[in-house]
Amino acid sequence: MNIIKKVLLLTTLFTLFAESTPTQKEIANIMNLAGKQRMLTQKMSKEALLIAKDINSKKNREELKRTITLFDTTLYALLDGDKTLKLPKTEDKKIRKRIKEVDNLWREFKPFINKIKEGKVNRNALKAIEMGNIPLLTGMNSIVKMYEKKYESALKKNRVKVINLAGRERMLSQKMTKELLLLANHLESHIYINSLKKGGFFFKDTLFKLMQDKKAMSNPHTKEEIQEIQKLWEEYQYHIVNTELSKDGLLVFNKKENNFIKEMTSKLISVATKLDKERYQNELKKSAKEFETILIGLIKGDSRLKVIKSKNKNIQKELSKVKDYWKEYKKIIINIDISNKGLNRAMQLNIPILELMDKTVKLYEKTAK
Repeated sequence: MNIIKKVLLLTTLFTLFAESTPTQKEIANIMNLAGKQRMLTQKMSKEALLIAKDINSKKNREELKRTITLFDTTLYALLDGDKTLKLPKTEDKKIRKRIKEVDNLWREFKPFINKIKEGKVNRNALKAIEMGNIPLLTGMNSIVKMYEKKYESALKKNRVKVINLAGRERMLSQKMTKELLLLANHLESHIYINSLKKGGFFFKDTLFKLMQDKKAMSNPHTKEEIQEIQKLWEEYQYHIVNTELSKDGLLVFNKKENNFIKEMTSKLISVATKLDKERYQNELKKSAKEFETILIGLIKGDSRLKVIKSKNKNIQKELSKVKDYWKEYKKIIINIDISNKGLNRAMQLNIPILELMDKTVKLYEKTAK
């Protein structure tokens, strides 16, 4: 009996060891493709917004189709393995669980991105993409970090970290362009809209949330607008209390109520949309700062990022090219240039940056083997 138990134990241990030890080549590929998924969440969102702006619609619909297919294929390949992509099956239970959670997000997101791919551009699909792309990105980023933690000791020193950071630059190049396009598309804020559609009973909570927004209330103009909405709400409450409960009285109140709700809804959405615009602008500048920090860190080395300067001449050459493109691209991003000229130039610059960073990741991948 003891011998049988020992044999079973050894067999189990051998199986676990075999399953949990991908080769260095496979680990580098896992880090590259998992990191690439982050970029694809932003690339497909960018392409959807380009189609909505009617910028090279036919070309971007074709590109969006390829992006969706690649994201879909890679997501399931990370989970179950894929010989074509040279990915082993993920055996780690925690990582598998997280991939399945991201798959759930993807299943919710995919129908809306497919509508844009098919040329069925509508505001609901665009709002769903705006609201859904960041949770999808965050989910993929958490998977990359889980892989990084699992395999950081398996590759040459700092190589997992560097592949992750270089891969993150691909994502940021697309995220910045997406954020420019969100500003250019003038999407009406989704904040509170569902509550507002339900009628006057939800205005108090909606208004309270806005009044609790410290950032919003720190802006004198926004604060004044919110206070105006508060006055409208108080006036609305006064009319509720003082309405005659006769047929004529209720008819008069019903007309006033519709006017109050219409005006309050309009003002609340206007304030929320301005707050969204500020949020997009701040997020855009934050993305630009992160992109530049990582780029300089990869070129020169950065102890805070835990990155050592690469001595590989080919890597330095590609990073130098990215830096040259970044000089012009940065001006568009920092100035939030959403003119047609600015957007078209941003489109021309972000793809070479993406391609160069993809090439750089592959070079880092080779040095990790």
